[in-house]
Amino acid sequence: KNVTEQMKEPALVYEGEDVWKTVAVISGAEAVFSSSLHVRIMAFIYLKPRVTWCPGPGGKHDNFINLWDAPNMRVCGEVNTTWSILNQYWGETPGITQEETEIYYKKTVVKYMESFR
Repeated sequence: KNVTEQMKEPALVYEGEDVWKTVAVISGAEAVFSSSLHVRIMAFIYLKPRVTWCPGPGGKHDNFINLWDAPNMRVCGEVNTTWSILNQYWGETPGITQEETEIYYKKTVVKYMESFR
């Protein structure tokens, strides 16, 4: 909650344990900031701009991001790098678009489904 007190724009820090409420919040979000890999995956599925604060290099966050996410979004950030990561989504020439995320999401679904063959 201290995070939202420091922000100039309205924000929500969600501390809920109900998975469906969490998914609902993500689906309606403009952007998602989290240290949770599961939240990162949901943000990816819903094509949301996403910043993931990772515990360190080479962990499960990095593994997912490097295997499945768009090449220019393959980044685990720290709190002090949040704006530079998020800034890739907005502006006149964004470094990543929802369309690009959708392309990688569709590729992910195909790879996942192929793993059952």
